[in-house]
Amino acid sequence: MKFKVQSSEFKSPLSWTALCISACLLLFATAARAEIKVIEADAAYAMGDNDSKVDARRIATQEAKRKALEQAGTYVASLTQVKEYRLTKDEVTAYTAGILETDIIADESRGSASKPELYIKVRCKIDTAVLLAQIDQYRENEELRDQIEDAAKQQAELKKERDELVRQLAAEKDKAKAAETQKKLANVLTSEETGEQTNRAWARTASQVDLYSGSEVNRGVKLADLEDSADALEQTVQTNPGNVQSAVLLSALYEQKDDRKRAEEVLRSAISRNPGNPFLHLRLGIVLREQGRNTEALKEFRVMEQKRPNQPNLLFQLGLTHKANGNCRLASGYMKRFLMYTKRIDKPRINALKPKAREIVEKCGDFPPERRARKHSRP
Repeated sequence: MKFKVQSSEFKSPLSWTALCISACLLLFATAARAEIKVIEADAAYAMGDNDSKVDARRIATQEAKRKALEQAGTYVASLTQVKEYRLTKDEVTAYTAGILETDIIADESRGSASKPELYIKVRCKIDTAVLLAQIDQYRENEELRDQIEDAAKQQAELKKERDELVRQLAAEKDKAKAAETQKKLANVLTSEETGEQTNRAWARTASQVDLYSGSEVNRGVKLADLEDSADALEQTVQTNPGNVQSAVLLSALYEQKDDRKRAEEVLRSAISRNPGNPFLHLRLGIVLREQGRNTEALKEFRVMEQKRPNQPNLLFQLGLTHKANGNCRLASGYMKRFLMYTKRIDKPRINALKPKAREIVEKCGDFPPERRARKHSRP
């Protein structure tokens, strides 16, 4: 078995009509901020005696996608703004994988009857505006960043496992053992494919949904992308219950359907395999709080509090839960800390939480200094 990999890349042309000088300047400014980069890569897989045509095609596809991702990562790393972030090569690759959409543009059988070969060519497009916004979001949220980087590591580990199984399959002489290796290889390929789908669903959803919050923020969000990925997410949590991304996304989908019992089951299953993951405990705490199980929710939030004591969304969730539990003093204390740590943060999702935080502080009999001053200055 051997690979033959080639690749090429080009930029899509920019064009505009000079209606007037101001319009030209506007379009020029937009083009300077955003660009569509198109990358193509291909791979050929030479089949051995034990290879199935189906799996050979899947392997060639994975290799072509991997080459496209490598090129995309190199391109992204060259962007001025990304250079300023001082990201590592692995970080750039992880963030790029989340937004990379690849299409198969060539699928051919080549070679001879005695030495058949499967050839795949893929094309992907990168919208730099979307990419940079995605990177900004990951850089601001430590938990989101950890999950996307862990997903990239899992994909790398799956590739190593696939390569080893391919090597074993090529060398195997026993038909029964070869069939068993084929089964293992097919499972690894499925894990790679569903992992990609989960990664893309994560990237799309993270831009729409505040995964740190519950219905107080996400009530009006429709998770169409998750609906489209539901089967892949279900398959991922069944084959790899410890996959954090798929567990969080699938539980979010169940939450949206008001099936919090199933959302809780998915999260608890993931926590049993990742007991130290603070993000999973945060998500479970939110699901429990929204069922009125406040004492249980607080227990989950405290797991994250031990590791991220001043994480703003956690402080907000603790404030909400203590208020619902009738402990006004603690509710006010957490909301004050939330307002203090977000004083210089001007992000839509954080700003959406501030009115509720101030309301709880006010109802609990204590005002933030700026609110007290305005209240006393009224005639």
